[in-house]
Amino acid sequence: MLVAEGVCSLHITEITKLVRGVKGNPRTVFDRLFDITEYTGALVLPEGIRDWAASKFGDLSGVEKQQIIKITNRVTLEGTLFNALRALRPLPGGDSARLDRSIEEHQSGCAFCKPDEKTPADTFGRLVGINAITASNVAKYDRWHSLIIPDEHHPLRFDAEQVADYFSLAGKWFGVVLEQPAAGQAQKQPRYPFLMWNCLWPAGSSVVHGHLQVTVTTGMHYPKVERLRRDAAVYRQQHGENYFEDLYLGHRVAGLALKEGDARIFASLTPIKEKETWVVLPGKSGLEHLAELGLWVGRVLTSLRENGTSSFNVAVYIPPPDSAPEDWAGFPLIARVVDRGDAAGRTADFGGMELYAASVVSTDPFQVAHHLRIQVGDGS
Repeated sequence: MLVAEGVCSLHITEITKLVRGVKGNPRTVFDRLFDITEYTGALVLPEGIRDWAASKFGDLSGVEKQQIIKITNRVTLEGTLFNALRALRPLPGGDSARLDRSIEEHQSGCAFCKPDEKTPADTFGRLVGINAITASNVAKYDRWHSLIIPDEHHPLRFDAEQVADYFSLAGKWFGVVLEQPAAGQAQKQPRYPFLMWNCLWPAGSSVVHGHLQVTVTTGMHYPKVERLRRDAAVYRQQHGENYFEDLYLGHRVAGLALKEGDARIFASLTPIKEKETWVVLPGKSGLEHLAELGLWVGRVLTSLRENGTSSFNVAVYIPPPDSAPEDWAGFPLIARVVDRGDAAGRTADFGGMELYAASVVSTDPFQVAHHLRIQVGDGS
């Protein structure tokens, strides 16, 4: 893949041609992971809207005949429909200065700016990191559900080292919770950790002040994490290979991946929404590696932020640190990062397709990978 500042030489519309040139085991791996379908969506523009369409989309030939790419992960049945034209749709949006003013306005009376005084604590007390502190969630959705609250009010002002500290503090919180006794015979022992970060309103955050959420659940892991574990286990049984290593290989074949230290980073071919990027630490699944994962997640988030992201979700899949009835062999620490649109805008990015059919995405994964390679990797 050719890389130059501001220019990406490949596009998702070329994925079939690109893969056609791949031979041997990499091609075998790619084909058993992904199904790709290409087709053209055609329409007729009445004379009355041709000038409007040209002003919004440019060349009308690309409007009248639109190239659509459908990619499905054969293993997990995650799938995405790509049409670059959708990125050019006229949408209401805001500007960063207005967003900053809104965030500053919310600082007055912000409970998270004084967490010791205005947020509840866990029954075992608070944990303190270099740049953050824990608080118990006042409206829990699991027995153990708390917050990592950064000192910085502005949710987009962080660097990679600070994110590593947030993740490290989360790891310490998990460690304390996992040592807590079961709450009577009716409650099972806390076993399965989960970390997530919803930044600003489009991502589902009800509080402006940046904060991460940590939970530990019982019985089995959350359904989507357990679903991925089962899919990976079936893949290993059928093919004798580690699913996550092959998933990285499949994206590397396409020119969408980079390797930095022990981290494997790639722009997803089947993103759940815009710019989805995976960060995987092969062979590392313990809580002691969360800070390392956080460092790379922080660098990915910094890259996305520098390229216009103002709202995002991060989800971290963490295998149970202690014994569990399921087979978690080969399941590494995984972070999934996704752009949730303009925090100053009014458009929802999730609709019926995303909820019940397949994701519809306008951002080209090759452009995402291009920026990651320049801003997270060494630019090569």
